[in-house]
Parts: sequence; C-alpha cells; structure tokens
Amino acid sequence: MMRYFLFTLIAFLALPMVSGQLSYTERKMRDKTYNEGIAYINQGQYELAAASFNQCTDLDSTFASAWLQMGRIFIDWGATEEAMSQFDRALLCDPGMGEAYFYKGYVLYGSDSTGLDRSLFGQAISRGFSDPWAYYFRGITEIRDGMDREALNDFNTAIGLREDFALAYHERAGVKRRLGDLQGSHFDYQQALSFQPDFALAYNNMGSVKIMMGDYTGAIEDYSKALELDPGLYIALNNRGYARYFTEDAEGALKDFNAAITNSEQFAYAELNKASLLAGQGQLAPALSLLDGAMEEHPDDALLYLNRGLVRELLGDPEGACTDWSRAQELGAEEAAEYLKECGR
Repeated sequence: MMRYFLFTLIAFLALPMVSGQLSYTERKMRDKTYNEGIAYINQGQYELAAASFNQCTDLDSTFASAWLQMGRIFIDWGATEEAMSQFDRALLCDPGMGEAYFYKGYVLYGSDSTGLDRSLFGQAISRGFSDPWAYYFRGITEIRDGMDREALNDFNTAIGLREDFALAYHERAGVKRRLGDLQGSHFDYQQALSFQPDFALAYNNMGSVKIMMGDYTGAIEDYSKALELDPGLYIALNNRGYARYFTEDAEGALKDFNAAITNSEQFAYAELNKASLLAGQGQLAPALSLLDGAMEEHPDDALLYLNRGLVRELLGDPEGACTDWSRAQELGAEEAAEYLKECGR
C-alpha cells in the first residue's frame, strides 16, 4: 500500500468564503483556531490540528479551508474515504477551490485508481492551483496514458515553478528517453541527482541511458553508485550484470545476476539474463532449467519463451523451439516472427 505524505502548502489563513451569519467575534475565533490548526500540522501534531479544524467547522460549517485541512489529515492517517468526503465538503462550500481538486486527484493516484485522477489535477490547475506538485502529478498520469508530449510540458512547468524539483527532473528524463533524446535524458538525471544525491533509482536509470549510448563502463559506475545507496536494489544488480557482460566480465555479470535473483526471486529478467550468459558459455542444460523455473512463476512473459526457444534449438529440439517462438509471438515479441521463418510458419 502506498504511503501517503502530507503537503504543507498553506502557511496561514487565506481568506476563504465567509459566512455572513457569523459575528465579528465568531469570525475572529474561527480564524484564530484555524491558524492554530495549521501550526499544529507544521509541528506534526495531527490530533490537535484535527481538534482545531473541527472547532472551526462547528463555528462555521461553510469554512472550506477547514474541511480541506481535515482531508489532508485523513490522508496522513491513511483514511482515504474520509479524506475524499472532507474534500467534497470543501468543494460544496467553495466550488472554485483548486487545492481540493488537487488532493482528490492525489488520493486517487495514491490508491492506483484510474479515470478521474488526471481530470482532477487539470481542474485544480484551471482553478488557479498553480503548484508544481499539481503539474507533476498530472504529468505522471499522462505518462500512464501514453501522453508523453503532454507529460513533458507539465514537467517543464513544474520545474519552472520549482527549480530543485528532483522528482520532476527524473520523470522528465524518462519521457525524453522514450522520445529519443538521450542527451537530454542524461542531463535531467544529472539534475535530479544534483538536488537529491541519495536518489538511487536516478543512478540506475542514468546507467541505462548510458548503455543506450554505448557507455557500458559509465553505466557500471552508475549502477554501483545506486547499489551503494540501496544495496537491495535488485534492478541495479541485474542491469550492472548486463553491462558487465558486454564489457566481457562474465564472472562479474554472473555474480550480479545471482545477487539479483537472491534479492528478488520474482524478478524474471535476472534469471533470463543468467540463462543467456550460461547458454553463451555452452551450459545449455542449466540455462534451460533456469528458464523453465522462471516460466513457472511468469507463464506469460514473451522474452522467456523467446529465449527458451533459442536454447531448445541449440539442444537439438526444433519442435520445442518453434512451439516457444510461436507462444512468444502470441505474447507480443516481434522478434519471434523472424525465428518462426525457420519453422516454416
């Protein structure tokens, strides 16, 4: 389950809609209590903050900002349904409150819901909530929907609003890589790391860009830095093994693949890479056994079928090879079509 974090976006009262039924003394008390609640949030005392905001809404049920802050507290407590209810109350009081739309989108994003999240971030932005996080999260949801160009624009805006936004640089780097701008991607990973030096995944991904640029030695350095920061990052172990293989360090590659498998028994690609290395060394039976085991855990992985077909062909089992390549093609491996020509298919 995703751990939610609490944003601190409001320092003090920003003059929300005021009920004409309140007296001057009641409004003064409400505003004083609200500011006390904000102070408690900044101190991490959420129980006291909640009591303050409840007192605000008891004094003025139309006080949108207090409903909003209660929703933020419920997010921190992991009570997402209650949080959404509070944001809905805030919007009933103030339909133009962009921040409430943002937090509704944030809750849906965190719970891995689909459909409404991107539109909610868009509504937040269109209602004047021009915070970098709004553009960042809309960019993330655009990536989910294959809208890389739109995501690029949103990450550009987020970075323009906050120059040290490491996460936005990291995600923009991924977009640039997919769009073919490897130099731009590499630059963005460097920027992310300049603002967040302990960003292990950024080192891993920068290493993968270097592999695409043919710099295997540089990639190994980046994967090693990622593993210094996070020794259990099995993806970096697998990737460093891949890079080491192409620098003719088969022993180092095998060590990394084994470590990746140990760190995550469900990580099929480390097993696939180890099998490929073994097959390249002529150890066909161990390679086949490893692929068989990986396919028990991942029966719909096209690359496993593709590679097992190659091993079966080398073992003198053309019928088994063709069966695997046919299945790989069904699962979306385009390379399988070329192999199937040998099978007369």
